[in-house]
Amino acid sequence: MKKILIDLYKIKELYSGLGQFSINFANELSSRLPEEFSVNFLIPIKNEIPFWNNKVKTTNASFLKRYFPSLNKTYTIWHSLNQFPSFLPNKNSLWILTIHDLNFLIEKNEGKKAKYLKRLQKNIDRADCITTISNFSKKEIENNMDLGQKEIRVIYNGVSSGKEIKKTKPSFIDEKKYFFSIGVFNKKKNFEVLLPLMKYFDDHLLVIAGNNETPYGEEIKKEIKRLNLEDRVILPGKVNDSNKQWLLANCEALLFPSLAEGFGLPVIEAMYEGKPVFLSKHTSLPEIGGSLAFYFDNFNEQHMSDLIHSKLEEVNASGEKFKTKSKEYAKQFNWKNCVNQYIDLYRELENKKTL
Repeated sequence: MKKILIDLYKIKELYSGLGQFSINFANELSSRLPEEFSVNFLIPIKNEIPFWNNKVKTTNASFLKRYFPSLNKTYTIWHSLNQFPSFLPNKNSLWILTIHDLNFLIEKNEGKKAKYLKRLQKNIDRADCITTISNFSKKEIENNMDLGQKEIRVIYNGVSSGKEIKKTKPSFIDEKKYFFSIGVFNKKKNFEVLLPLMKYFDDHLLVIAGNNETPYGEEIKKEIKRLNLEDRVILPGKVNDSNKQWLLANCEALLFPSLAEGFGLPVIEAMYEGKPVFLSKHTSLPEIGGSLAFYFDNFNEQHMSDLIHSKLEEVNASGEKFKTKSKEYAKQFNWKNCVNQYIDLYRELENKKTL
């Protein structure tokens, strides 16, 4: 039997991008686990998320597992779901390293960039197989890292359709129309370019969800106050799945001007709801949004407002046609496809090992 360990340590930050990727990956894998696999989920000690499949075991993270990897059990395959794992396999386990992005090249100063590059290179050198979540990220890795003879496998993220989630209207929203955006508040999200748009949309609110208890979040709050937008821009902080799904389903559009994304989950989440999405042209977003998304050529407020006005008119004039196309497009990014490709990869690596 193939013994697989999946590192789910990032579910300790459940509402981060890595946290959501990890929990959805685990749920899908546990629901379609082949008989030939015995799977262990490495989880934080204070984990409150149940895994119902009795074929899946859980292993608690610990000081020894983190700092003395040679003491870790040997697995056929050890799969790290992010590029900077806190826990590493022993040298007798095949290691799959999933790299989501190289956003630190944009976010960090030169000293920290060098530190992150060195750390990532060490992980790449040690890994037996590397996967990533978009062709954009693949090119970034190839251009900035020494891969030797290693191939990078692109496996797109799965994205939940949201159908199984009960939609609950948040208490902070009224009957006004609103635009929606979401993400942890850091510079790369570029939320500040959305604020001046509100003077062009007098009948709309702007809701930006996500952890705003950050230095960049404080900058955004000051800018909202400076522009006298306290009654027009809502910063609810983290929202639960039920509220998030309602916000996606009822917004006029998703506005996502991010400067750095390895994938961009909210784009597909909004498309599943048939909503128009307005994106920057940076990094992976054109690859993920495709021809159905609308793109800002620049962040000039007049250009952005003109694009939103004109494209919303087109979308509204199309009736259900745009919604149907959007939902169909989103279906290609599903967890079944994602996890099935990883299951095939596990088998492929195990077969190579036994040759």
